[in-house]
Amino acid sequence: MTVINFFLTRHGETQWNKVGKFQGQFDSPLTEKGYRQARAIAAQLNTHNVGHIVSSSLPRAEKTAEICQAILNTSLTRTSALIERNFGDWQGKHISEVKPDKNFQAIFHQVNTVAPPNGESGIDCARRFQQALIDISNTVQADNNFQKIGMKNLASTAIDNILIVSHGDILRCFLSLMVDDFSDEHAINTHKKAFDNGCIFQITYQSKKQVFTLVSTLDITQLPAVAIPTT
Repeated sequence: MTVINFFLTRHGETQWNKVGKFQGQFDSPLTEKGYRQARAIAAQLNTHNVGHIVSSSLPRAEKTAEICQAILNTSLTRTSALIERNFGDWQGKHISEVKPDKNFQAIFHQVNTVAPPNGESGIDCARRFQQALIDISNTVQADNNFQKIGMKNLASTAIDNILIVSHGDILRCFLSLMVDDFSDEHAINTHKKAFDNGCIFQITYQSKKQVFTLVSTLDITQLPAVAIPTT
């Protein structure tokens, strides 16, 4: 197997998302809307034969992934390699507090080497996410990298549809910098809401060529609520 389908999604809405606070590698719980979005993610992917879920180890992503796992009836692995970009001193602050920073636009609307104070640059963030997907691909195909990214319970059988539950800005940075046919200008100006909670991007990874390609975006906004199985 040389091509893997990744479905990249952002966790459901959280309390801090709702009030406009930077989370980064801090955390806050899902809202009721966030729970609905998590169920809608699973509903959208229910016909895509998802073989495994890999989630950021931050609680908001874990909870989203656990809801998807219950509905999709598949296995789940957690890894710190997929956690949100480190926003350093901005974490826990309202967006209005940091907008006056002279580097705000460069940090939050572009992908470059500029980082928030004591934080992570967009390029470093994108490369971290890229390496995580490559490691997951290698694990799926060779069953030999479990310890490297903490994927101790990933089945050794071939899985070519994998759901990645992560975060908004790390997805923006990765897609803008690393994926064919997806530019930062496209992401920011054409799809201003592209990285909303519950967004889903389908990409492929060709391991022989080491190329990521955007296939499609999936919309959860028109889906009905889905019940979480009780057993």
